[in-house]
Amino acid sequence: MGSILSAHLTHKRSRMSELENIARKSPSELLSIISNMPGVLECAVLKTCNRVEFYTVTNDVGVTKDALERTIGAMLSFDASQNATLYLKDLNSVSHLLRVASGLDSMVLGEDQILGQVKDAYELALSERHIGPRLSVVFRGAISTGKKVRTETRISKGEVSIGSTAVRMAETCIGSLEGKNILILGGGEMASLIAKHLVDRNPNTVFVSNRTYSRAVELAWELNGRAVNFDGMVDHMAQCDVVLCATSATHMILVKEQVERAMEDRGGRDLLIIDVSFPRNVSPDVSDVPGVRLYDIDGLREQAEENIKRRRNEIRDAERIIAAELESLHMRFNEMHADAIISQMYQKYNLMREREVNKALNRLAAGHEPVEIVLEDLASALMNKFLFEPTTALKEASREGNMDKLLMVGEMFRMIGESHVSRDQAPKIEVESHD
Repeated sequence: MGSILSAHLTHKRSRMSELENIARKSPSELLSIISNMPGVLECAVLKTCNRVEFYTVTNDVGVTKDALERTIGAMLSFDASQNATLYLKDLNSVSHLLRVASGLDSMVLGEDQILGQVKDAYELALSERHIGPRLSVVFRGAISTGKKVRTETRISKGEVSIGSTAVRMAETCIGSLEGKNILILGGGEMASLIAKHLVDRNPNTVFVSNRTYSRAVELAWELNGRAVNFDGMVDHMAQCDVVLCATSATHMILVKEQVERAMEDRGGRDLLIIDVSFPRNVSPDVSDVPGVRLYDIDGLREQAEENIKRRRNEIRDAERIIAAELESLHMRFNEMHADAIISQMYQKYNLMREREVNKALNRLAAGHEPVEIVLEDLASALMNKFLFEPTTALKEASREGNMDKLLMVGEMFRMIGESHVSRDQAPKIEVESHD
């Protein structure tokens, strides 16, 4: 069956800037790396705007953990914290994923997008044949739990996304967005979320710029805004009060020189830039430009903490659902483990049976022995072979004084009742061999 071992790099233990080398790799690349590690039988990778998590099933926890530590360490920034990575095993790993899928481990409590991202991680690992029965049960259970939490609690009600948090951050910094000019860089899911939460703020003009111009047109149409060619974003930045950057690029798309050019035409007005991309798409030295305030995902923590304080009751309700689902999964794992042992047992004893039956048939075909003797020998041979290992286990337990093992084997074969012996009273015995 193997053990579950997971590694977690999240906003709770690290600055997002420390994880950017890992963030630049696609989930498929990371899956390929992890799947080739020693001991790994199954694996999946969950990568979002504020976390990278590796889930594995391994037949050697120590070896796989060493490989994970070396690989992750090589991809972290040189100044990353020594405790940047959290390692979890078995039910602790499962519990963590249930919390993630339910939105309880997100920077923005109750975040809507994470459940879809867990689904995507599962489907990618499945399509690339890196996932097997154990992680399938885990991920399907997490997805089911995430749906249940959202259905039965109010954890996801209201504005619960990084996009909404970025918009609230903008309001905190410059006040109402009504009548303001805003530039959105990006055209994907996060940019769409930002756009969704801008609609009710009544900005003056929203410009949308994306490398794929057609996508910028689509998003601008939803906002009654204007699409901007990517090459012209600096000119439009000069007209804006806020720049909200949310792209999937793995490199810097907005650098200090561009922002300096934009500031030359602003007549001394300040500019707020909020970058929610992971990895970052706005160069950190942009904050050195006079009049510019720059925030990235790490800068959104204060807004996120306020959201947590407002949802204490929903957290308790969600925790109860997660605890019940975790217990259900625990029972399922026990069943899977039992099924695996039973299957191996049947395979093993079927081979013994086939060999002994074939011997008996050959003796009967020779015609030299009475059928009764051949059948008696067959029955004795099967009994001896089937009972050899339980008998050996009983002898070893007796010699070691291991009464728990003695009673367990006896109970498995329905040979010892509670009225016959207790753990304290059971004598040390030698069991007759049937070798």
